Amino acid sequence: MSSVIRGYLRAAALASCCVTIAVACAEADMTLGSVLDTLDAGPSVPLPEEDAASAEGSADAGSDAAPDADADQATPTCSTEGWCHTTVPDAQTLRDVWGDGAGTVWTVSEQGNILRWDGTAWVQSHAAGVPLYAIWGSSPTDLWAGGGTRTTGTQVLPGVLLHGTGSSPATIEWSVVTAPVTIRSIWGTSATDVWAVASVTHRVNRVDRSVVLHYGGPPEAGDPDGSDAGAATGWEIDPVSTDFPAHFEKVWGTSADDVWIAGRVPPPSGSNATGQVLHRVADGDGALAWRKEQPQTVVTARADLNGISFTKSAAAVVGFHGDSSSPYLHTGVSDDNGATFTWTLRTAAETGFANNALSAVWGTGPNDIWVAGQRGRLRQWDGIRWRVAAVALDDVMPVQNAVHAMWGTGANDIWAVGADIALHKVDPSGM
Repeated sequence: MSSVIRGYLRAAALASCCVTIAVACAEADMTLGSVLDTLDAGPSVPLPEEDAASAEGSADAGSDAAPDADADQATPTCSTEGWCHTTVPDAQTLRDVWGDGAGTVWTVSEQGNILRWDGTAWVQSHAAGVPLYAIWGSSPTDLWAGGGTRTTGTQVLPGVLLHGTGSSPATIEWSVVTAPVTIRSIWGTSATDVWAVASVTHRVNRVDRSVVLHYGGPPEAGDPDGSDAGAATGWEIDPVSTDFPAHFEKVWGTSADDVWIAGRVPPPSGSNATGQVLHRVADGDGALAWRKEQPQTVVTARADLNGISFTKSAAAVVGFHGDSSSPYLHTGVSDDNGATFTWTLRTAAETGFANNALSAVWGTGPNDIWVAGQRGRLRQWDGIRWRVAAVALDDVMPVQNAVHAMWGTGANDIWAVGADIALHKVDPSGM
């Protein structure tokens, strides 16, 4: 294809993506999005077998793969910036991602699978049988995942927590703990200090049960024998669930005295949920307490979704104004070790996410923040300006798969996962 034709197609695609006037343009964008999704999706790849079986099978596959090496090299899998596209089995919609920092990365899908990145491919570790939305670990061999069945009508069904343990990542076995409602997010500081939030996934504006759970480690011998589910499993409902009721959606932090929860407070009437951000910090009397930490630079109703903490004195929150049509990023800094924060708003027009959900955030600090959303659109804030990431493998069609979560260890080790997509940022100089 000539450079002139490629330039024309790229300009046409970008123009269709950016026009936001009236219904006709929205329909055009939707049509383009569906075409791009089809082109980017690629062939469906069956799920690998369970870890033990796939490890055995991979040795046999080596000799068969060798003759195709030249063909594989002809098709690039990484962009010029080092964003490498990994093959997602069976077109999974990946909802969360976490790595142990030693090379093994985990993800979970709406299709109910726990997948492990073994360095070359995604391998199935467990099939839960229900949609999964969260995964986190305290070590390479101690992990928690969670999710629950999507409800219909006015139902509120129990959720599920899965505890993965083993002698190595490849031998992890998963045990099941029942949760009051669908698990949405998990984060912790150690194997005996884990937080999880649970709510109905798709009913923001209903007063459904939503809880914050805390795990303090396995119960000691002699504890109740099952009459109290919390005492029997080590998971208990934290009082913040009733002290600051909300539709809880995300938990994150840096330490036991720096825990954050974002959620939405259903409106008494109307359709706009109000965002609520909670922060667990020292109360000045030797204890820890929850309090609201609301950015004050937005005067309209907000529906906070996600966030990240870089240190106890630096954090970021992403979400929406009003009716979710104007995404924003708030960056917060503290001059008193996290006791209070001053917030700066990065508007929708500035971030480039107007009329498109901004749902994922990760970074190494206030001047190195990555964000993404429902049509991909990975962007990086460097403290001065926003930069669009070069994710596509060619110069014609942008990648527009929804990105739901990001995780990383540094500038050249970042994962972004979503709808049939799992991107790994590596050092481009080493490709």
